[in-house]
Parts: sequence; structure tokens; C-alpha cells
Amino acid sequence: MKIVLTGLGKLEIRPDIKTDNQKSDNIESGFIKTDVLCCAICRTDAKMWEQGHRDLVFPRVLGHEMVVQDQTHQRYIVWPGKSCGACKFCQNGRENLCEDMEITGFHTDGGFASQTILPKESLIPIPDDLNTHVACFAEPIGCVINAFEKLTFKKNDRILVLGCGTMGLITALYAQHLGLIPLIIEKNETKINHVAPFLAATDIPCTKETHDSEFDLVINACADFIAFCQGIAKVGKGGQISFFSGISKNEHIETNLLNLIHYKEAKVSGVYGMTKDHMEKAVPFMQTQESLLKLLIEEVVAPQKAPQLMADVLSGKHLKYILDFSLASDMPLTQANQKNHTPGISLNDLASDSLCRKVIENITPLSDSLLAAATAKIDNKTKPLGALGRMEDLAVQMSLIQNSLNPEINKKHLFVFAGDHGITEEGVSAYPSEVTAQMVDNFLNGGAAINVLCHHHDIEMKVVDMGVSREFNSHPGLIIKKVAKGTKNFAIEDAMTRQQMIMALENGITTFLSAYDKKPIDIVGLGEMGIGNTSSASAIISVITGIPPAQATGRGTGVDDKGLAHKTEVIEKALAFHTIDPSNGFEILQKIGGFEIAGIAGAVLAAASKKTAIVLDGVISTAAGLVAFIINPEVRGYLIAGHKSVEQAQKAALTHMNLVPLIDFGMRLGEGTGAALAIDMADAACKIMCQMASFDEAKVARSSILPD
Repeated sequence: MKIVLTGLGKLEIRPDIKTDNQKSDNIESGFIKTDVLCCAICRTDAKMWEQGHRDLVFPRVLGHEMVVQDQTHQRYIVWPGKSCGACKFCQNGRENLCEDMEITGFHTDGGFASQTILPKESLIPIPDDLNTHVACFAEPIGCVINAFEKLTFKKNDRILVLGCGTMGLITALYAQHLGLIPLIIEKNETKINHVAPFLAATDIPCTKETHDSEFDLVINACADFIAFCQGIAKVGKGGQISFFSGISKNEHIETNLLNLIHYKEAKVSGVYGMTKDHMEKAVPFMQTQESLLKLLIEEVVAPQKAPQLMADVLSGKHLKYILDFSLASDMPLTQANQKNHTPGISLNDLASDSLCRKVIENITPLSDSLLAAATAKIDNKTKPLGALGRMEDLAVQMSLIQNSLNPEINKKHLFVFAGDHGITEEGVSAYPSEVTAQMVDNFLNGGAAINVLCHHHDIEMKVVDMGVSREFNSHPGLIIKKVAKGTKNFAIEDAMTRQQMIMALENGITTFLSAYDKKPIDIVGLGEMGIGNTSSASAIISVITGIPPAQATGRGTGVDDKGLAHKTEVIEKALAFHTIDPSNGFEILQKIGGFEIAGIAGAVLAAASKKTAIVLDGVISTAAGLVAFIINPEVRGYLIAGHKSVEQAQKAALTHMNLVPLIDFGMRLGEGTGAALAIDMADAACKIMCQMASFDEAKVARSSILPD
């Protein structure tokens, strides 16, 4: 049997059916098929179940803290890595940092299965007298050994351990084994009581707070950034801080606190994983500490219970759960802990009286009744035929949109929709997500390029908060339409729920309609701000147009070559994970969209329903316009492609809609800057149509103006 992670929160128990490539004579050279005796559930496994991981591709068999045996019944612990052996890190005995590392349970299937195929070089034999369940601690102990090998100390040095989870307790025990004097700080009284038997047996003190300071060593064994900050304050002059556990994402540490490292001349050493050598060194430690390590086992359970235990492991309230495959049965998996992926919806699924449906159904195609007359009028201006190039096409389009041979633009408006993206967790941007909120502040303070262009061209501009992760104070230039504080990471789950997708569309619709009701808008530009949104736009364009992610993915905020390759891989992984109907704009937004992209799409639909000219900006705005086009193709006649973006996906999107960009200035800023320039061009085109003299009016003979 094997337990397969098929999506976030979805563990499925499947029979271990042998396929041709699993037969022993087809196993890749250097690998061996093993029977899994037991496998511990690491908190990393539970985090991948809940949040995914940037190296994780579904489906995947998790598990890396395992004990296996071969056909001779020799037992092994498993170094959960396969390194290249050739890079500078491998050559220097630091293979845990190998650039081409493949980690068992991340990149390849792991130990949540009765059998697994492993690299022979990763197997470390264990003595017959070592308890099999205790041997599951080899990997976390190896990580602790790695941490201490990066520190210098002497007997009776004081070490502060932050956190009394399993890793914290192992760290304190190993410190005691080395002759150090450990003290554990743990804020949770319930956890302290839960581990009381271990603390009593080891005589290791654990407290919620201490007035002691000037510790020789500090090691963080929990993800709490506040605890990490406390460790900086508690380390003594010339002391050492082991940055052992990664800390919570998107938190901030005060620079005044970091300056303490400077003043104290404290040393900080990062620690990541372990080498095979570290795991080998864990074996004698486990032998001498076996009785104490048994106290860290919460429960030994049948593997079928794994789905029910993930939330408990994530809570941090329990010690180590171990799956023992000798306890396996044919018990079916219940659906109790499964997260459901909501399927995409169609227009017919929306209530007949819903705003979204009413707006979509109210869009009518442009009438071509004036096409001949508008074309004749522009042709009859005092110029050679076609001499004004795209301006002439734009003048005719504005005539058709306004159903008038004398189009005019009195009210110009531009919306900058802003939102954050969970996909930034995958490292797809050169800038941190905080920049989204910072740029919104810049817009509201009038300091951005779009502010300058809108002021110059007399365009009324508003910023729309669709889903920025920060709250903003009231401001006359800000419209609050926040759906949530950023989308989810669409590489591992739907970007938004069905309800959020509808809300985002309708928020975009009401944003435009509210402004239009105050004074009819003749032309509207649509810009955006959102770190990570080029990844969403690239994925959207890839799905709809059919171009591969490698062609759809651009540099966005300016990632380097390695970053671009990684960004492409992330989008490829995301699209392989999702099953998306390219003709269903609702489903596309829900699964891989952004709140600001949905807001723009809603504004496009609303503007088209009011027969307003719509100017798209760069690749993100174009991707949103493409989604609106998929939802109702009749928006096409109202769309104007403002400028040619350097992002290559835009060309595919515009070709799909049969649009040609007006200008090409090599721009890639976004914000609506290209749209603002194009709005001025549309205004000029209307003036050409209305104010430029015809041959008859100017009393100029047509033959006197020759084509270039």
C-alpha cells in the first residue's frame, strides 16, 4: 500500500500495484527496492499536506524519516537525499547544499508506502540492537548534529533552546550529551506539561520565561520569529546563534534588534538539513539514548491513520507519530480530513438576477452601421490615404463605439487594481510582496509614473484595493474592494474560492459602474499593481492561447536567467496540477487568477456593457482582458491595446483577440502607464475625426496631396 498526496489536504490510500517500471529488473542503476518498516510523520510532511512546497509536484508519496530493510532483512536508516557528487558542495563534504539535490519525499516518492525505491548510497545500516521505532529519529538527530558542528563551545557552556517540540527536546538532549547546560524556553504551558515525563527523566529545565541572559549559545528550534528575536536579545557578547529552524514567512525583525548582533559581535550560523555523515553519527547517539528517545514517541499507529494525524502534527501539541507498516490493513480511507477543490462554474450557474450575470448578458456587439461612413470621413481628410496610420483605425473604432461620426472624449478615467499573490511563496519575483502595498502608498502620494501621466493627460485616476495584504487608511484616491489579503498559492491549490472569484469580478464591475453613474465615462484605462502577477498572467495566457509556459513566461519585475527558469518551472508545475477548461473564464480566474486580474476583467465587462472604450495596458491587464473576452467575446470591439509589452505572452493574448498595440516604447512598468499614453492618443484620434478639415472644407484638390 502507499499513501499518496494528490493535492492540498488530499491523502489517498492506494494499493501498491506493480507496474513494469517498478519490477526489479527495471530499477535504475544505483537504486534498490526496499520494504518500509516504519516512517515517522515529520512536521514538514504535514506542512506539505496543508501548504505544499516549492519542490513538490503532485502526486507524491511523502515521508523521509524512515527505517527500511532489504531482501536480506538488513535494516537501514535513509539519508533523504541524492546529490550530484560533482559540485563544489559535494566535493567539500557539504552535499546537503548540492545544487542538484533530489530529496526523498519531496522530489521523489518517500516512506509513506510499504515499499519504496531508494538510492543505494543513501542507505545507512543500523545495528540489530537498535529499536526500529527509535531509529526513525536518525534524520532529525542528524540535523541537530549538523547544527552543533557549526558551533564552537566548551563543557558547561550555557545554551538556550527556543521551543520544546520534538526538535527542541532532541536539541537539548544532544546538548546535554555534549556536556553543555541547556535551558528550554516554551511559551505554551500545555506543551510543557505534555513533555513533562521527558523533562523529568533528563532533568532538563524548561520554563515559559527567564530573566537569565548572556547565554553562550542560542538555538531556535521553533518557527516563531518572536522567539528568534528573544534569542538575539539573550545571547551573550561573543556568543553564537544557530539559525536552526526556519521562521514564519513574511514577518519583520526590527533593525534595532539586529544591531545587537553587531554590538555583541555575536556569530550567526545558518543550518539546513544534514549530510549522510551526520546521520551516521546519529546511530551511536540513538543507541546510548534509546530509552529517552522512546519518550518522544507520541504513538505508533497503522499507516491508514496518517490522514487523520496531519492536523495534529501541524498543531505542534504532540510529539512524534510513527507509521508502522506491520500494522497496515485494508481499512479504506475516510473522506473526513479531505479538502475539496471546487470545480469551475459557467454563466448558467450564476443566479439570473446576479449582478455579474446581468452585466455579462447586457453586452452587445459593436454595430457596423457607421463603418462605411466613418471610414469615408477619415479617408476624406486632407492627407494621403492612411497617412495617419493607426490613428485612423482608432478614430473609426471610437466612432463605432460611440455610434457617432463625431466621437469625443470628455471623461477619461483610469483604475489601478492592486492585489497580492500567494504564488510569490514559490520565489517567482525579484521583489518581496511588501512592495505591492508600498507602491499603493506611492500611488496615493502621487509619486508614481502613472500619477504623472494621468495628471499630464487630465485622466482621473483611482487605486482599487482588491486584495493587498495590508490595510490602508481612508484616502480620496483609494477605493476599498478587498476580497482577501492576497490569493492562495496557485501552484498547489486554487488561487481563490468560487465565492471569492465571483466577489472579485463583481467588485471590478461595481468599481466601474459607480464611477460611471457619477458621470458617464467615455474611455477607461485599466492598470494594475501586484507582486507576482506576471506569473498569474503568464499562466492564464498559456491556458487560453495554448502556448507553452516557456513561451508565456517573462521576467516580470526583472528576475535573472536562473529566476526565469525557476519561474517557468513553477508555472509548468501549476498547470500540470490543475485541470482547466481554456474556454471557461470563471474557472481560469478561480484556479490561477489574481484578485486584481479578476477586478480588471469585471471592469472590462462593465465598461463594455456601457459602451465605453476600454484601454488595456501591459501583459497583466491584457491577460485580464483576455479572460473577459473568453467570458463574453462581444467585449472585443470595445478593447484597445494600449502598448506593446516586452513580456512575450502579451503578443499571444493580443493575437488571440485580434488586437494590435498602439505604441511600442519598450515599456514594462505596468500600473496603467501604457494605457494612459494610449488614452491621449484616442483623444487625439477623436479630435482628428471631428476637427481636421476635409478636402471639400479646406478647398484642397485631392490630386494635390500624393501618397508618401
